[in-house]
Amino acid sequence: MKMSTIQKGSALITILIIVILIMIIGAISVRSGLLGVKIATNSQAIHIMNQNTDAAFLKVEDDSQIPNYVLGTGLFGYPKLDENRGKELVVCYRGSSDKFYALSQASWVYLNNGQIKTQDIGGSQTPGFCQIDDSKKGFTSGRAAAMTQVSIRVGGISSTENPFDFMQEGTDGESGKLDDPVRLVATATTVMPTLSSASSAEINKCMQKLSYVDSQTVARDMTISGCLESISVPYKTQVSEYSLGQFIAKTASAVTTP
Repeated sequence: MKMSTIQKGSALITILIIVILIMIIGAISVRSGLLGVKIATNSQAIHIMNQNTDAAFLKVEDDSQIPNYVLGTGLFGYPKLDENRGKELVVCYRGSSDKFYALSQASWVYLNNGQIKTQDIGGSQTPGFCQIDDSKKGFTSGRAAAMTQVSIRVGGISSTENPFDFMQEGTDGESGKLDDPVRLVATATTVMPTLSSASSAEINKCMQKLSYVDSQTVARDMTISGCLESISVPYKTQVSEYSLGQFIAKTASAVTTP
């Protein structure tokens, strides 16, 4: 075998090794780039969901609207009525609308004999549940990136709490003729359908479930968060509690993320 032939063979092998190394380095770079994009996207998604959830609670806690909210058909007053106890009043925070709450654009969700029941109030064509449709009215902005749904319900008192924690000090409910104070629980759930492969029908169905978990009577998949987790949809849930009587005061807040 001639020396020139050996040299050519060695050069070919060297070139092949260099090409393979370049391909490996390129694959690693692409993989690293994709990981960076995923991290950036995740960070941006969390930021967007935080903004939308906070914006919804700013509407719930709007001082100028509190007098309307505590009325009999208001955001706080309606769930407080005896006949509505045990139900969740649901509204979709639609950023394109200048009115956060309207009874005709609200819905009920509740348990009846272990089954979830829903009811649109007033027969409105715009129910309280955030839904994905062609109109995109269920989204908080024109970008159609996120939806935020708020539910209000009357909460009970746990075994670890004092049953008089929510009473007004120095008052007598009988002689003073004051309204019985109640605990109102507001839950805001923000979802980003664009970051999921789940269908619109699956997500819409999840948004019509309960907002809270009762470990004794309610299965995890009967809640919005449990349903969204089962179909891998990014979401954030924030819960705030309020005491409502002759006054309204925020008493607690909690945040849940996937």
